[in-house]
Amino acid sequence: MTLPYSVAVLGVPFHSVTIDEATSFIENKIDEGGFHQVATANVDFLMNSMRDKELQKILLSCDLIVPDGMPVLWAAKLLGASLKERVCGVDLVPQLAELCVRRRFSMFFLGASEKVSARAAENLKQRFPGLRIAGRYSPPVQPLEKMNHQEILDRIAAAKPDILLVAFGNPKQEKWLNMHRDHLNVPVCIGVGGSLDFVAGAVPRAPQWMQSVGLEWFYRMSKEPQRLAQRYIHDAIGLAIHMPSQLFASVLQPRHKTKSGIFLDRADNTSVVSIHGDFAGSLVQEFQSIANTTVAGGLNLVLNLSQTTYLGPDALGALIQVSSTMRRSHLQLWLAEMPPHLLRILQSAHLNTHFMCTPSVDDALYRTAKAEHREMLRRAAKPAGRMSPATVQVRLELLEDICQKITVSSTSSNAVQAGQSYSFRTSIIG
Repeated sequence: MTLPYSVAVLGVPFHSVTIDEATSFIENKIDEGGFHQVATANVDFLMNSMRDKELQKILLSCDLIVPDGMPVLWAAKLLGASLKERVCGVDLVPQLAELCVRRRFSMFFLGASEKVSARAAENLKQRFPGLRIAGRYSPPVQPLEKMNHQEILDRIAAAKPDILLVAFGNPKQEKWLNMHRDHLNVPVCIGVGGSLDFVAGAVPRAPQWMQSVGLEWFYRMSKEPQRLAQRYIHDAIGLAIHMPSQLFASVLQPRHKTKSGIFLDRADNTSVVSIHGDFAGSLVQEFQSIANTTVAGGLNLVLNLSQTTYLGPDALGALIQVSSTMRRSHLQLWLAEMPPHLLRILQSAHLNTHFMCTPSVDDALYRTAKAEHREMLRRAAKPAGRMSPATVQVRLELLEDICQKITVSSTSSNAVQAGQSYSFRTSIIG
């Protein structure tokens, strides 16, 4: 994992990067290959993700989320963790064009109108001579389920770009990218919303002083009141309603007066990390280092939070990153023995359903061992050709269910019978 420091604001992890750092991160991911999704998120993303769990899940799995809006920076600062600067899509696109010229990469524009797309490409080529636009396509404006996805994928595949800029608007662009993440042979894909309209000159930008003090939204709303006024008002109300919940949950946490610490143990295929005191600041970096080693070793991770007094927004952002990375590696992350005040943090950030939580470390170890046992059975059954992995798992679940019923029914019998039932269940489950 090479992700930079992040801060979780209402369940979305924003990465603390400058625009140059974001560009360098994207450059590294192009060199790395594979598929990487980048989001330029603002308050509208936050409001949409709280209503749309599919969108929230997509954002939590993104490789990079940059804060495209000053209110996001203000919210992070209120929570006690700062983001370096605003990185908006309209500034990032020219940076990426310069990167493409320098490294001989290419870009593909998907979305926006044909006129806007063509003008944006022309302006960038004039500003950055030698820029390669691998292709452009403005599909008909349709709901996601009615789009001709194969035609779009074929055009992109033929162009072979290094960077794909998708201008469908949120949440459509994020959902489209996630839908085709396994079919897009493009190293970096970015949802840029209306950025191409600005690059094309179709929409004017606010004066620099208004951008600096966070009033660009007001300028845009004054230029397009019918389209933006209702959205901005709705986002402002939503932020005012939901932000205090996370803020109060964070402020009401007890703070540890002595030095905090992190302790590592090992149990079979699982690393057990215990956090004592405040989980924030330098302790977050140490945790991420341990998580990197855990993932590289193919181990599961159990985080013992029984002695954790404070969970910072930077720690929450790190947990989101680690969780997403471990899921992609088919590994498990369990949060064990969480005190009530930490559970309130997850709830206020709308993340209580994202993490796997358990009341004890022993239970987490049992569950990881059980999952490993199932995986071992699946692998053992596959070469034999007699039984599919799904059948193995179903039959194992049936056996466990039968054994549990035997155990329950045996409680009314004598102690010897109960012991035999327990031995029978243990021998079957292994």
